[in-house]
Amino acid sequence: MTLTTLRRTVITLALGALALGGCECDGDTPNDGGGLDAMVGPGGDAGPDAMAPDGTVPGEDAGDRDAGPCLANGTECEVSGACCSGRCEGRACVPADCAGSGVACDADGDCCSNACGTDGTCDAVSICAAFGELCLTADNCCSGNCADMAGGACAGGAGCACAPVSGCASSGDPCERDAQCCNNICDRATGAAMGRCAESGSCRTAGEPCGTEGYNGSCCSTVCLATDGEDVARCQFLGGCRVQDDLCRRDGDCCSGACRPRGVTSDGRPILRCANVGSCLPPGEICGGGGASSNCCPSGGGRRGCEPTGAGFSRCFGGGSSRCVLAGAACEPGGDPCCELPPGLECTPGTPRGEICCLPDGAECAFSDLCCGGICAPDGSGVLRCGAMCIPDGGACSTDADCCGCACVRDGSGGQVCTSDPTMCDPCVGPRLGEFCEPGGPACCDAPAVVCNTGVEFPTCVLAR
Repeated sequence: MTLTTLRRTVITLALGALALGGCECDGDTPNDGGGLDAMVGPGGDAGPDAMAPDGTVPGEDAGDRDAGPCLANGTECEVSGACCSGRCEGRACVPADCAGSGVACDADGDCCSNACGTDGTCDAVSICAAFGELCLTADNCCSGNCADMAGGACAGGAGCACAPVSGCASSGDPCERDAQCCNNICDRATGAAMGRCAESGSCRTAGEPCGTEGYNGSCCSTVCLATDGEDVARCQFLGGCRVQDDLCRRDGDCCSGACRPRGVTSDGRPILRCANVGSCLPPGEICGGGGASSNCCPSGGGRRGCEPTGAGFSRCFGGGSSRCVLAGAACEPGGDPCCELPPGLECTPGTPRGEICCLPDGAECAFSDLCCGGICAPDGSGVLRCGAMCIPDGGACSTDADCCGCACVRDGSGGQVCTSDPTMCDPCVGPRLGEFCEPGGPACCDAPAVVCNTGVEFPTCVLAR
């Protein structure tokens, strides 16, 4: 098989898999025609630029480039002359009319990196290669999977192309519908059949490849794991409210209560991310690790209220006066009162963690550790509320631990639902991240990145340090 044939085959299989795997529940209607023709130029090069028989693009002087086929946008490059666009930025071919790092911009689309920074200049270039494009290592690919001709992981050298992995498509990967993308945004020009999953800037959302397992600052959640038997590690959703810089659809999705525009797609839709609008971090926000602030509300300063969750990473639990008992901490009747934040904390006996300050069933919540029943899941209106009963299949959820079945999965419209479908679930039968575990019992799923924290009264599966 030639490399050109391999690349065409990878693109065809990738889009076929996405078309079969994506549901229509996001309301998008696939456009007919023009799919691969819009992506694949002469010689099988994937990219938006239409090339003439001599390998040039309209308006380009063939004498400005070396002889031979030019490289499509997103492909790794050494010099600008190798690119069809005549421009190589950050070791990747980029469109000729985009602005480089540090150049003034008005919107993300003005920049080669598709990221217009808060200072009004373009952020550094970070363009990845899509399915079928040449790669040297997994880091070159949007999907995080650089495969050789036999479909195995590429060890470097010629003959390797970016290949898909199971699950959703990553930022920069080709798409036809929003539901195919991890971020639920297929960025395509008005009327175009094909686009790419939006390069939304900042941190990576759940489902995106993230490299090294464990704590990883490239993820909005800071949690990166290879689950479901995959070789590629992906960013994991923490459960509960969405943390700062994560993608959102409405204010209520965010721990901060503020879902704000951060750029627009090619067809004019806003890209929304959670923003911190106060001077301190509200309950639910990530804190104290990987350089994150520990300034949790309401105290501000120090580390009070920034506590480890049952999954091992730290989130803001709220707080109050210096003598109040934080959410999730042991309490006793007649002793120090429960803290004022989050509102409604009560000293409650008989919880899975003993007698603790926690939110009762039905109370609004930021994440499960604040709840007496250990579940914080969306109600019928999408509001996160505490509960004690697991969520049946088809019900809205925020993490696997909410479900009676085996997983909390994307529903194709930006939400998540519980399922018992074994084809959609991790084959591991042990406890998952954040669930209770027993010393000497079944190993935690996703070991060795996840281990049983045996040094506490109620051990759970946590990220290994």
